[in-house]
Amino acid sequence: MSRPGARMRTIGGSAWHRYGPGLLMIGPLLLFLLVFYVVPFGNMVAESFSYSSGDTGARTGLTFHQYVKTFESGRVSRVLMRTFRISLITVAVTLVLSYPIALLLLRSGRVLRTGILLVTFVSLASSLIVRNYGWVVVLADGGPLNGLLIGLGIVDAPLRMMPSEGAIVVGLVHFSMPFMILPIYGALLRVPQSLREASLSLGAGEWRSFFRIVFPLTMPGIFGGTMLTFAASMSAFVTPLMLGSPSTAMISQLAAEQLLVQLNFAWGSAIIVVLTVLTFLLVTVYAVALKRMFRVDV
Repeated sequence: MSRPGARMRTIGGSAWHRYGPGLLMIGPLLLFLLVFYVVPFGNMVAESFSYSSGDTGARTGLTFHQYVKTFESGRVSRVLMRTFRISLITVAVTLVLSYPIALLLLRSGRVLRTGILLVTFVSLASSLIVRNYGWVVVLADGGPLNGLLIGLGIVDAPLRMMPSEGAIVVGLVHFSMPFMILPIYGALLRVPQSLREASLSLGAGEWRSFFRIVFPLTMPGIFGGTMLTFAASMSAFVTPLMLGSPSTAMISQLAAEQLLVQLNFAWGSAIIVVLTVLTFLLVTVYAVALKRMFRVDV
């Protein structure tokens, strides 16, 4: 008859053999996230509930003063709406451009597929600042794009393409396309080709088969790509700084101004917390809406 202590040691040993190696593998990652993400964000949340040096009145205990000031500020509201608008446009343009590329990857030969993937990974690995400087040159008044438009007779004088919201969208789309192409391509690989072939054999055309069969089954990949693109666009800082102007500033620039220029750490922290919570809520609503509309797990 086995003793309870021996049985508990056996159960504990089997649990360690089952979960121990996995915990040892993800342990460094969890430690990294804790030290460089969770702790700093927790400090920022705590800072957002304090008074700044420019506030007047009583300054004892926790306060929602910074959040009240954030929601009452007309400038913050305008910048936040601009950030939301630019992010949605970026997601839409990136999806429209990336889905055909993912389809081309699926249906192309080995050489073409390798070339497209190579270009995608090179774009993913290249410096964001270098890419933005490239667009500064291309979109400049005397840049090659304006030169092409003038040479073709489309315009008589150079167009003012930057700084502008359109230039910011171009830079964000360039940055986000690898994050959209790869999840959609992975989702397409998991769609059985027999379903499309069965749909075609039953009389449905290519477009109907695509929109009724293929597109809904790739929704998890679309969700992953659009979520990454939206989150990156909402928190973008370098791209709007290089391709935009103070009149096209996004919410991350406003927060950086309060933290680094005005040294108003409390209000800057509150703006970042609001941005983080708002992005999380929007992504959650988006996930629930997709799940109910297409009845897929995302």
